[in-house]
This record gives sequence, C-alpha cells and structure tokens, in this order.
Amino acid sequence: MATLEEFKAMRDAVPMSVQGELFKLMTSDPDASIQRMVEIAAEKGMTVTSEEVRGFLRQMDDDDEFDDFELDAVALAAIAGGTLTGKGSC
Repeated sequence: MATLEEFKAMRDAVPMSVQGELFKLMTSDPDASIQRMVEIAAEKGMTVTSEEVRGFLRQMDDDDEFDDFELDAVALAAIAGGTLTGKGSC
C-alpha cells in the first residue's frame, strides 16, 4: 500500500503537461482520470487502488496542495465519490 508521501513524489515526477491533461479529464470523466492515475502509478512501480487515489487527492485538496490547479465542484464531488444534484449538493 502506497503512502500519501509516495503518491506526492510520484505526482511530482509526472510532467506538468500530463498533470494538466489529468485535470481536464477529471472535470469531464473523473473515473477515467483516477484510473489513469492508477495506471501512471503502476508504470512508476507503485501499486494503488482508485479508492486510495481518491483518498490521496482528497487529503491533498484538504491541505491546499493544488495551487497549480483549482479543482472545480465536479472534480471535488468525483473525488469524494458523490454526485452533484441540481441543488448544488453532493
């Protein structure tokens, strides 16, 4: 099981262009974005599940570590595992 610190180090090793693509994918297809993060981690020799990735992203967002990208409501809901309703709640 990977740690948050290992996940952060792996993220830092991913080119910013790929991080940008992942962010865009997160807003349009969150599950695909998280699955791609799992695949990237595997390519780097790290084993993580989609639930672990969601947890890492949630923790990083709580710690305000996304100063290069701002997650929108759709991405945050996806990370949290919820959905948005017409009333704006998760």
